Amino acid sequence: MYNKKALIFCLLVIILDQASKWFILSNLNIHSVINIFPCFNIILAFNYGTSFGLLSPKTIYGAYCLIAISVLLIFILLIAFFKFRNNIEKILLSILIGGATANLIDRIVHGAVIDFIDVYYKNWHWPTFNIADIAITCSATCLILYNLFKKSNNY
Repeated sequence: MYNKKALIFCLLVIILDQASKWFILSNLNIHSVINIFPCFNIILAFNYGTSFGLLSPKTIYGAYCLIAISVLLIFILLIAFFKFRNNIEKILLSILIGGATANLIDRIVHGAVIDFIDVYYKNWHWPTFNIADIAITCSATCLILYNLFKKSNNY
C-alpha cells in the first residue's frame, strides 16, 4: 500500500518541477529577472554541472557521464526504496527519487538542469535552484535526521 502512496509523492514532485520549469521557459528569457520581493527573484538559468554548478562538463561526453551517473544513483535509490520496510523512509526516498528524476529529465531534454529560484542578501546570491532541488535537499535531510534520531527498534 505504501509503495503506491510513495509513487504518488514521486510523481507529484516530478509534475510540480516540470510544470514550473515549463512555465519559466515559456515566459522568461535567459537571465531575465523578476523580483518577487526583497531577497527573492525568479531568474532563468541553465546548470550544466552538478550541485552549485560544480563539475560542468567541457564536452558532450562529460554531459553523457552526468546522465549516466544520475541514472545509476536513481537505480541505487530504487533498490534502497524496495529494501526499506519503514513507511516514512519509503516516502522520503520517493520524494528524493522524484527530484533526481525531474533533474535527469532536464539533462536529457535540455542538456542542462533548469534553475529559476534566486535567493539573495544584498549582493550575495545563493546558487540558483529549482523545485526538484528543494525536494532532494529536504527529503535527504529528513531521511538523515530520521535515521539519526529514530529508536533502535524497527517498526
